[in-house]
Amino acid sequence: MANKSSGRTKLDELLAHYAMAKEVTDQRRTGKNRIGSISFDEADELFRSWLDEDKWPYDALMFDPRVWTFIFEKTSRLITNKLRGRLLPREGGDVLAAHINNELLSFQWDQANHGGTMLGKWALMDINTRKYGASFAVCKWRNEKNAKGETIFNGPEMRVLNNRDCLPDPSATSIETANWFQTREYITIQDLERVNDMAKAGPIYKNLDVIKEAIGNNSLGGGDTRDVEWQSRNRRISGLTSEPVGRDEVFKTVEVVNEYRRDKWYTFSPRHGVLMREADNPYENNEIPITMIRYYQIDDDLYGQSEIEPVKSLQKAINAVLCQYIDEINQKLHSPVAIGPGVRQKTLEWGKGARWIMQNPMTDFRLVESRSNAAAFFNNTYSVLIAAYMSAIGESSLGVTNIGKYQQDKTATEVRQLTQQRNARDSFNQIFLAEAIQRQMRLWHNMNQKMLFADNKGKNHIIRVVGKDAIRYFQEAGLSDYYLPDEAMQLMVGNQDMTQANLEIPKHAVNMGTEESPDMVPKFQMQPKDNMGKLVITQQDLDGTFDFIADVESMALMSMENEKEGRKAAVTALSTNPNIQQLLAAERVKPKFKELFVAWLEDTGFKDAEKFFENIPEQLPTNIPGQPPAVPGSENPNPEISSPVGRPPDVPRGFGSQSTPIIGQGGPEYGSQPGT
Repeated sequence: MANKSSGRTKLDELLAHYAMAKEVTDQRRTGKNRIGSISFDEADELFRSWLDEDKWPYDALMFDPRVWTFIFEKTSRLITNKLRGRLLPREGGDVLAAHINNELLSFQWDQANHGGTMLGKWALMDINTRKYGASFAVCKWRNEKNAKGETIFNGPEMRVLNNRDCLPDPSATSIETANWFQTREYITIQDLERVNDMAKAGPIYKNLDVIKEAIGNNSLGGGDTRDVEWQSRNRRISGLTSEPVGRDEVFKTVEVVNEYRRDKWYTFSPRHGVLMREADNPYENNEIPITMIRYYQIDDDLYGQSEIEPVKSLQKAINAVLCQYIDEINQKLHSPVAIGPGVRQKTLEWGKGARWIMQNPMTDFRLVESRSNAAAFFNNTYSVLIAAYMSAIGESSLGVTNIGKYQQDKTATEVRQLTQQRNARDSFNQIFLAEAIQRQMRLWHNMNQKMLFADNKGKNHIIRVVGKDAIRYFQEAGLSDYYLPDEAMQLMVGNQDMTQANLEIPKHAVNMGTEESPDMVPKFQMQPKDNMGKLVITQQDLDGTFDFIADVESMALMSMENEKEGRKAAVTALSTNPNIQQLLAAERVKPKFKELFVAWLEDTGFKDAEKFFENIPEQLPTNIPGQPPAVPGSENPNPEISSPVGRPPDVPRGFGSQSTPIIGQGGPEYGSQPGT
């Protein structure tokens, strides 16, 4: 609403926020008025191992790419495998609903691949955090339609934001304390018309005709260009001087800014002065749909400390020492020559058997030798700088080994200590990585509660379930079971044509049809040929409050190896140590050895190890006249009686699974005693 007392409109407020946040972001980008810190552009230059030839004082252009190496090594150690997590029920939720929502989020994690996979997006978030001090992503609903109006994607998404287009509240110290957060995008007119981030309804942006008219009058013909606000430093480093955004005359772009508040969302065009949207925040708890990673918080700034900033001067010193050494070696190979007036310069040629013409050879010619001794001290200087650098980035706090002066080899104790220090720093980073992922999954769950069944016309949602653990849980919970009601039994007695299969109904039935013509199916349906199942989700499954616990350690590099070693140790212990089985039997526990063994086989490389096992066929017991029948699965109650003729003596009675006894064949009924 407009502020009538001051004449200030809502658009004026948004533009004021835009100007205030843009000033701070531009300072972070260029480094202007930021003494001692590192700018976005400088971080990209060091990460890309780039040297400015015009300003570099040496002839050699040698860059030791240690910034690139340590950032990628840390990212690859932390983010390698798919996330594993679980939902814990709170108010209004139960355990079964938590498992259902957990499978829904896992399915959506695999489907949210717009702009890259989720694993790639979080890897990019991690890299940006280490370069710039913080990284941001927007988590919103994405409903995309094709040219025919058919929905081709409908679910939560996550889009990593370019730090140069993030315009946060300058007074905020975290996302939770921010009053607003602006994001700048360059969107085509076509996307504004067919992509929706609120619901399944039609286009939500207004005043598009004004935008189209303004862009149509653009002399460049491609819409709003990005180089007016900032130029890509990475493209410049790659030698690409032209800016592609805003040059396409077919897909014209518009500079759009979204301001997310706790109660409202606003979308406006700062260049054209048009307010395109004002809508209520569709998510619960009035949260701003932004997630952020920040590993090292400093002072009261929203951004943390870049990992490049502490080693910036060391990196430049290493490059200078390398280039100085190369220049000195080259100078000794091609030393300058001092010649007198009696030398004919055209005869001065370096080569085997060359003849120079001069009047006084002893005085007219001499090699100019440099007094620099940088090459002599290169090893010591370079080793000290590398040791200080590695200690600063946390890869080896023991910069100098006690074996010998500046040697690479270390003792076993030193190697173990370095591994512990590296793991400790990675574990510290994983704490904040888990918080960011948990916020994203919480936002996704809130979106599902509000958006998944919005304008769905009462239809349920079906997802694919893979993984043996999830399939086994839903089967044991009875979601795929049938039962036979009492009235069906009576109908079967009266009508011999009716079979049990025609009268069974699902225990947990859901309607996949309409109210007029219902189609009741089980909530979970297994598809054995595909080794997967289909789970039907209803609106009631999403009710309640849940806490998402992100197991970020499962994303680390050696997480799978640790699980493999653990299963291998368990298989060895159960198969070789009888004391373990006795202790378990004392507590009336039987280990599922086959499942453990199958998991271990799959760890070693077997695909679908279940196909290498088959059940032993059932053996029906034979009853002896005058003796009580053998109980299936038990020992012979009369061991003095030998096996009957025709039965192999090495096959015990009751071998295999229990079976239904045969009544009236060779003895009394099952369970009766002789003489009764």
